[in-house]
Amino acid sequence: MNKKHFIILGNVGIIYYSWLLIVLFLSLIITYESTKTINWSAIAWGILFIFLVIYTFLTSYWKGNIFKLPFKGKIQLESVPKINNKWHCFSIYVVKIDNFKKYHLLRIERR
Repeated sequence: MNKKHFIILGNVGIIYYSWLLIVLFLSLIITYESTKTINWSAIAWGILFIFLVIYTFLTSYWKGNIFKLPFKGKIQLESVPKINNKWHCFSIYVVKIDNFKKYHLLRIERR
């Protein structure tokens, strides 16, 4: 079974992606405030942002009953994720870990 990658929605997604965007904005701020033609610290922050985006994409997936988030270990699911909403190629899934934890996930799927 293939890994199904997703984008995290809801409160957890807002918190995670806001930290990720802080790295991008730091790179842009350093770039615009510099007087040098090549600013190596801005390039380093930009490369760090690209690395974090790739890391997030590769480590956020579910495969069968195994659910993985970039900031947590693998979690064993009791049931498969259920489709909550669907529009064209976008699908929103709900993953219920236990009685208290529930994640909303966005997948872009081909027809």
